[in-house]
Amino acid sequence: MILTVMSILSGAAAPAVNDYVEQAKLVRASHDVRTLSVSLARLFNDTAAEKGIEKGWGTYDLLVGAGAVPRVDGRGTEPWAAPVGAAVGLLDDQLITNGAGYAIHRRSAASGWRGAYLEQAIGSDPWGQRYAVNMKATKTGGADVVVVSAGPDGVLESLFEVDGLPTRGDDVVSLVSSGR
Repeated sequence: MILTVMSILSGAAAPAVNDYVEQAKLVRASHDVRTLSVSLARLFNDTAAEKGIEKGWGTYDLLVGAGAVPRVDGRGTEPWAAPVGAAVGLLDDQLITNGAGYAIHRRSAASGWRGAYLEQAIGSDPWGQRYAVNMKATKTGGADVVVVSAGPDGVLESLFEVDGLPTRGDDVVSLVSSGR
């Protein structure tokens, strides 16, 4: 009898626990994209004069963190799924290790890399997908630079280049800089 009652109670509680877990994942993803956007804004400010050096943030179309490449919905979202390579760099290289080799900030200089901008490497979002930043927007103008997570469904639906915070579907997005 006790086992029957406990089974009924645990069955009733399971949906509430699942909702709580999913809500916690959304909160974490929101926090992560905001943290990344603030860190990137600081990096951009500190290293703007060197953004075009080899492997500098201005040479990439996309910066990504660790994790699986998310699916895209195919309506202007394809660039989000580009593989790491010539046009796709790693967020850790910019924010953690200075993989671009920016000049280190000195008191006598007005600018320079002041990192690490984060305490630890950038992991995947709560659903195992990578975080991504549309760096091409820094070159073309008119589009906002954003950090995005594909969200619970693992499909990026937000446009790669658009003015105005381009959230679509269940994507989790934070503004880094305005295109205008």
